[in-house]
Amino acid sequence: MSLFKRGRKQISIALLGLASVMASSFVIANENSATVGSISELQTVLSDNSIVRGEFTQTRNMEMFAQPLTSQGTFLLDKSSGLLWTQTTPFPVNLVLTDNKLSQRFADQPAKVITDKENPMAFYFSHIFLSVFHGDTQKLQEQFALDFEPATVTSSDENTENKSWTLTLKPKSAPMNAVFEAITLQGQNDIERIELREIRGDSTVIEFSQLSHLPEVLSYAEAQQFQL
Repeated sequence: MSLFKRGRKQISIALLGLASVMASSFVIANENSATVGSISELQTVLSDNSIVRGEFTQTRNMEMFAQPLTSQGTFLLDKSSGLLWTQTTPFPVNLVLTDNKLSQRFADQPAKVITDKENPMAFYFSHIFLSVFHGDTQKLQEQFALDFEPATVTSSDENTENKSWTLTLKPKSAPMNAVFEAITLQGQNDIERIELREIRGDSTVIEFSQLSHLPEVLSYAEAQQFQL
């Protein structure tokens, strides 16, 4: 089995968690949307907060299944430590991602941990997404063609309509363009929706809610989960 195929198996496992890394990054950016009018301006606002907490609902459409797969849970993204992605329904799954380790645990089963040395392809993808949270828009533009549409407000005598900003990323080269057709983020005051369209026809939509940057430090229990 090729390195790419082995990596893709782990990418499928971690895909939704990695997507939240990208989405959470733009939650931070959009809090200052009045001053963000272009991709270049994101560089100065992406690192304003070190922690993002929230809830998610994810819907995955796969060609092999007639009905979409829906799950819910919570996530915690800490700039220094990594990502905690906790699925609660339809069954419990705990995903922990650090800079060089990935742990996945189903219910009460022992966690399975892989390292960047064991599966470099999976971590190549995770590092690309993590670079967004660190404000490395230059690295992002090396991998994607970006299309940014700022939010607009339309007012009338009866109501005011807010149109979400949209950021579409299209991979320019391998290995990203071998997995993703496009990644689209949308939001107003916060990120509201992210869609990942894969080359093979599958797609994932993640909706975020209850987003917060407080508390600003990890609890002892949270910090312990990153000790892989």
